[in-house]
Amino acid sequence: MKKSAVILLLATLMASLFSVNILAISSEGDSSEIPYTTHNYILADNDIAAASKAVYKTETVLTASKLGISDFAELKDISADKAGNIFLLDSKNSRIVMLNSRLKVVKEITSLKCESGEVSFAGACGIFAYNTDALYIADTENARVLEADYDGNIRKEILLPDSKLIPEDFTYRPIKLTVDSSGYLYVLSDGSYYGAILYSPDYDFLGFYGANTVSNGVLQTITRLWKSLTMNDTKRAASSSKVPYQFTDLYADQNDFIYTSTGKIPEGSQQGQIKRLSPGGKNVLNSESTVFGEEEIATVNGNLLTQNIAGVAVDDDGFIYCYDVAYGRVYIYDSECYMLAAFGGGAGSGEQDGSFSQISAIDISDNGDRIIVSDSLKESVTVFSVTEYGKKLKSARKMTLNGDYEESVPLWKEILKSDKNCQLANVGLAKAAIAEKDYSATLNYAKAGYEKKIYSQAFSYVRKAEIKENFNIIIAAVIGFAAIVIAAVAVIKKRKIILMKNAQVKMMLSAPLHPAEVFGEVKRTASGSVAIGVVIMTLFYISAILKSISSGFLFKQTGVNATNSLLVLLQTIGFIVLWTITNWGMATLMGGIGKLREIFIVITYSMLPLIVSNLIYTVFSHCLNESEGAFLSVLSVVALLYSVFMIIIGSIIIHDVSFGKFVAVTLATLVGMLILIFLGILVFILVQQTAAFIGTLSRELFFR
Repeated sequence: MKKSAVILLLATLMASLFSVNILAISSEGDSSEIPYTTHNYILADNDIAAASKAVYKTETVLTASKLGISDFAELKDISADKAGNIFLLDSKNSRIVMLNSRLKVVKEITSLKCESGEVSFAGACGIFAYNTDALYIADTENARVLEADYDGNIRKEILLPDSKLIPEDFTYRPIKLTVDSSGYLYVLSDGSYYGAILYSPDYDFLGFYGANTVSNGVLQTITRLWKSLTMNDTKRAASSSKVPYQFTDLYADQNDFIYTSTGKIPEGSQQGQIKRLSPGGKNVLNSESTVFGEEEIATVNGNLLTQNIAGVAVDDDGFIYCYDVAYGRVYIYDSECYMLAAFGGGAGSGEQDGSFSQISAIDISDNGDRIIVSDSLKESVTVFSVTEYGKKLKSARKMTLNGDYEESVPLWKEILKSDKNCQLANVGLAKAAIAEKDYSATLNYAKAGYEKKIYSQAFSYVRKAEIKENFNIIIAAVIGFAAIVIAAVAVIKKRKIILMKNAQVKMMLSAPLHPAEVFGEVKRTASGSVAIGVVIMTLFYISAILKSISSGFLFKQTGVNATNSLLVLLQTIGFIVLWTITNWGMATLMGGIGKLREIFIVITYSMLPLIVSNLIYTVFSHCLNESEGAFLSVLSVVALLYSVFMIIIGSIIIHDVSFGKFVAVTLATLVGMLILIFLGILVFILVQQTAAFIGTLSRELFFR
């Protein structure tokens, strides 16, 4: 028995070490004229970066010399009107450069004219071209907004309004602005967390619009309540309050919804950086849980990069265009917050065309067929134009969003032939298939697109049809199985057949039903088997792996890197071994009398409910839809709690301690486990560095 257990454990360990997940990313679609890699994220339970066909290509990079004008000093903002004219705001030079749709210079506006003479706008941070007859300039340093025509004639000067709604210490520094189709003006002021300043078409102040809100968790709520009950007026006056983050950009779409970007949030994971605000200032984009841009925080050349979605633009089809200052990338999202593509790059040092050092602004023309991006460090403007593949992708996605599923099918299939990594194509085909009631095809497309909601709907229909078709066979099988079980039980009782003759195995199987009795026997008579414990530990690992890789599509993590066999090994076998050693050491120091062997038997026998739970989970996950999966969650929780209960009973018995002493020993054990893990990591790093040093030293000696 002991030899078999050891062989089984060694085989399992070897299998886990050779189970390595490999993600192959193809760069198909990139070419010499598109030097950067376009990518997307396959949205599974864990997002996977995958290269994709280029959606946009670099049409041209505009510099002052290429345009035939004097050098730019600071490209701060850009705006395009409905006719395709592009306006570049050269802030420090107090200059606006107007380009036509052919990207040729039409005029330069170096000062604005009014009745009292010429007005400089040096230091301005924002510009907006309204339709084809008005320019709005956020004249930051002069604390005003200027409306002018295309010849530079000032029509209106908009100053900070005199209103009780504006705090006395409010500093008016306009940085970004937009105007909706009705003429309402929205202005962002630097440092203001109240939201945008809203003006009527007649420039009457209407109030603040759509501020970010402060999110408070349970801990913050409890802390705030405690402070309100315990702080006096002096401490309360000296305390600081958490305020919302200010918007960094805003954009009005054709339906007069205002899109905003929040930029970099220093605290934790960033979510919901882009919002679509209703007339009442509420976010209707359903983006609160979406991380726009890159999920991961990266380090480039020693610099920590955190996503900073600082600018946004929207076309008439609802596609969202934004950029990340940190990574230098441009992203395209649809109205359901699915990413269509990410491209560009540079991470602060982009030298090639299509990459950036520091993006300062973004806008679109020709309803998104062109994307214009300015770089304030390179003093250049990059114009991207949509590729044929990009046109098909946007067109097909628009059809799907509008419910034109049948019309979208040919385009989606053509896209899939060009780019097998296109998740949206599979999602679109799944929606089309379920609309046509082709549920088998829906299952295939939804699984390929990691779309669990649609898969669950189709699965319910398929299951219902199969049960109806095979009802007689299912009933006969159930009745036959029940009859066999009843007959077998009757024969066993009548003939008094003993199914389990091995006393140790019988004891192990009865542990979940009678934990106190079994663990008492382990303590009193030194019964129980270490070899059986090794088998249980190995089966625990195998059942966890099966649950991870063999569960139904709806109830397992999906994606190439979803299952990490080494991590599962550490969570199962590693946990048991570490608990056994640490608990023995801590219990010995604190007066516990449990032996190492007894602790191992208790912890392994207590894993039996989890093994059974994992196997039931794996089987039934193929039979239930998404809404019915709550049963599996409850089953897992109940099994975990029962295993913990068995550990408590067994530990109290073998250590001969009270419940309070058990709690103390357990806490000490957990702390000890963390210390051992930390020391293990240090040793690993030390060994790694030592090996690297020896390798470097060997190479130096060899070459010298």
